Order: sequence, then structure tokens, then C-alpha cells
Amino acid sequence: MPDITLEAEPDLLHSLEEWLRDVDALRGRVRLLTPPPVPGRMGGPPELRVAVEAGAQAAALSRTVEMWLRVRGPGVTLKLRVGRRVTELDLRGEVDVDRLARQVDAILREALHAAGP
Repeated sequence: MPDITLEAEPDLLHSLEEWLRDVDALRGRVRLLTPPPVPGRMGGPPELRVAVEAGAQAAALSRTVEMWLRVRGPGVTLKLRVGRRVTELDLRGEVDVDRLARQVDAILREALHAAGP
């Protein structure tokens, strides 16, 4: 399975990174990357990458993102990238966090299934 990439505002990614690093199933699998600046720019936006190889890791990532979204509350936008598939989780306005959590879980399960044994 390709790495799972999470994109958001830098302060949100730092917060989510702290949550993910505390999860036993994800230890050593979480990396916050900041791309080097390109000429004429101050730098690119950071990305949070999580290496997921098993169902337990996918479930841990899904549960942790769900809890983090619940704690953060409204106003959060988070992009979840698995391979070429990008899903934007938008918590602005009226949001069904349960539905978003099921969506994240389904994406991760689908990616694990596609990666094969």
C-alpha cells in the first residue's frame, strides 16, 4: 500500500502528528515532511505521511483521525491522499463526523485490499 498522505494547515498537521505518534500501532510510521523551497518561494506546505501495511494500522489511523476531528471541532479541512485518490474532509458548517469517519475507514480498507496480501 502506498503511504497515506494528510494535508492541512501546518498547525493542524503538527497537532495531528502528535496524536498519531502516540498510537502504538503507528510508531515509527509517521513522518512530517516539509518540501524544500523552490526558487522564488518560501517553501511548500508540509505533508504528514503514514506508512500503513496492515489492517490494524489502517484501523488505528482511521480511529485516531476520527477522534482528532471530533476534538478539533468545526473549521478543519483535511486532505487524505492514498496513491492518486484524494479525499477532502471538510468540517466547516454542519458536519456528520460519523459519516466522515466511515469514509476514511472505507478508503483505507479499499487501499489495503487493492495492495493485496
